[in-house]
Amino acid sequence: MLFIFLLLFIILCFWFFSLAPYVPTKTRDLERINKILNLSPRQTFYEIWCWDWKVCHHIAKNNPKKQVTGIEYSLLFYAISKFRNFLHPLPNLRIIYWNALKADLSKPDVFYIFWLTESLEHKIRPKLEKEMHPTARLISYVFEINSWKDREIVYKESPDVLSIYVYKKSL
Repeated sequence: MLFIFLLLFIILCFWFFSLAPYVPTKTRDLERINKILNLSPRQTFYEIWCWDWKVCHHIAKNNPKKQVTGIEYSLLFYAISKFRNFLHPLPNLRIIYWNALKADLSKPDVFYIFWLTESLEHKIRPKLEKEMHPTARLISYVFEINSWKDREIVYKESPDVLSIYVYKKSL
C-alpha cells in the first residue's frame, strides 16, 4: 500500500511541475466549449492532454459525425480515460497515449488545450504555429497565449465564467 501511495505521489509531483497540473475543465463550460468549436462536417478535433476524458467525450457525444481524439501522455490518466471510454464507448472517439509535443499536429482542424500560460507560450505555441494547417484553430481554456498574434475571440460572457480563447495560425 505504501508503494502505491509513493508511486502516485511521484506521478502527481511530475504533473504539477510539468505542462499543467491536473485541474479538470468545469462541467458547466462543456456546452460553451462545444458551441465555440462549432465543428463543421469533416472537421477533426484533438484534445491535447485529455486528462480525464471529459472534454473529448462531451465533444464526441455531441458531434457524432466528427472524429474526436484525446491525446494523453500520463499513463495514469491514459488508463483512466481508456477505462471511462470502455464504460461509455463512442464510435467517433479514440484515446491515444502519445506525447503531443512529439506528435504530428498538421492534420487536426481544431485543438483544445488547458495548459498554464508558460507551457502554452514556450512549448506548444511554436509547434502549432509551425505545424497546424492554415485553417486550423486552437481553443485555450482559461489561459491566454500572449505572444500569439492571431487571436480571434475571447469568450467571457460575464465575470463569473472562465475565459476561452480561440487562436488561428499566423500567416
